[in-house]
Amino acid sequence: MNHTTVARMAQCAVLLCSIVLAACAAHEEKPAAKNALTKVQLNVNPTLTYAPIVIAKEEGFFAQEGIDAEFVSLDSNSAVAAATVGKLDVLSAGVRSGVFNMMLKGVPLRIVADKGHSGPQCSADAFIAPVAMAKRIAAAGGSIRGERLALLRGGISEFLTMRLLEKHGLTTADVTVLQMPQGSASSSRDKLDAVRTVTEPNVSVALAEGWAAIVATPEELVPGHQTSVLIFGKRLLQDDPALGERFMRAYLRGVRQYNQGKTERNVAIVSRYTKLPPEVIRRACWMIIGNEGGIDPARVQPFLDWALANHFLDGKIAPEQWWTSRFVDAANASLAAGRP
Repeated sequence: MNHTTVARMAQCAVLLCSIVLAACAAHEEKPAAKNALTKVQLNVNPTLTYAPIVIAKEEGFFAQEGIDAEFVSLDSNSAVAAATVGKLDVLSAGVRSGVFNMMLKGVPLRIVADKGHSGPQCSADAFIAPVAMAKRIAAAGGSIRGERLALLRGGISEFLTMRLLEKHGLTTADVTVLQMPQGSASSSRDKLDAVRTVTEPNVSVALAEGWAAIVATPEELVPGHQTSVLIFGKRLLQDDPALGERFMRAYLRGVRQYNQGKTERNVAIVSRYTKLPPEVIRRACWMIIGNEGGIDPARVQPFLDWALANHFLDGKIAPEQWWTSRFVDAANASLAAGRP
C-alpha cells in the first residue's frame, strides 16, 4: 500500500468521523429543543396571596406544561406598569382602579382568575392598630374618630377604609390621614402608629409580636368582596392563548393543592418563599380561592361603583371588558378529562 493510498484512507476516515459526530450532535439536539421550557414572567412577592403560584412552581406543575415560570419581585405600581407595556406576561394584583382604567383605554389586559376573595371563615386581611390605639377604638364602639389613619388611594384598600368610616358615620375629616404612596406594601414590619390594612401573614406576625390588635375585618364591612386577581397581558390573551391555557391549567392545580389546607408540604413551600417560620404560616388565615378559579362579577361591582363615584375610574366598565372565563373554562375542562 503506497503513501498516497494511506493518506486517502486517512482522509476518508476523518470525513466519516465528522459525519458520524454531526449526526450524533443533531440527534442529541432534538430532545433538548423538544424539552425546552417556554418562559412566562409574572410578579411574585413573599405574601400568602401568592401561595398557589409558588406551590404550582415548586411541585413542577408549570414545568409539566412546558412553562418556565419566572418570578419577578415588583411593587404593585411597577408590576402594573410592566404588564401594561408587555414586560410581564401575567400580573398578580389587588383590585385597583388603575388596572380597570388601562382596560378602558384599550390596553390588552383581562382578569382571568380568582386569586383571593373574602369569606366568613377567617380574615386574611385586617385593619390593625397599635394595642393602645386599638383599646381606645374598642372603648369607642369601634369608631376611629380622632385617630391616625393610613390611606392608600384608589384601590381596594381605600374602598374598604371608606366603608370602615361610613360604618361609624365618619369621613376623612374626622381622622388624621397619613397618605401612603402607591405601591406601598401591606406590611406590618414597620410598626406604624395608625390604623391600617395589612394582609397575611403580616396580620399574624403583628399579633404574635404583641404590638398590634385587630380593629376590624374587611369581611365585616363588605362580605365576599374580591381582593386579588390574576391578569393576562397581550401575549397570553392574544398572541399565544394556548400558552395561556397551559399556564392556567398549572395555576389551578396549584390552587387545588393550596386548598388542601395547611398540610406539611404546603406549609413547607409557603414558609420557604415567605421566609417565615412554619408556625406563623400555620397560624395565618389563608385567603379563599375557588378551586375552579372563576370570578363572580358581583364581588367586584361594589368597588367599581365606588371608584366611579369617587372619580378614580374613568368611566363605566362592563364585565366583558375586564373579565374572561375562557382560560379557566378550558383549564377546568382539560383537568376534568384527566389532563395533564
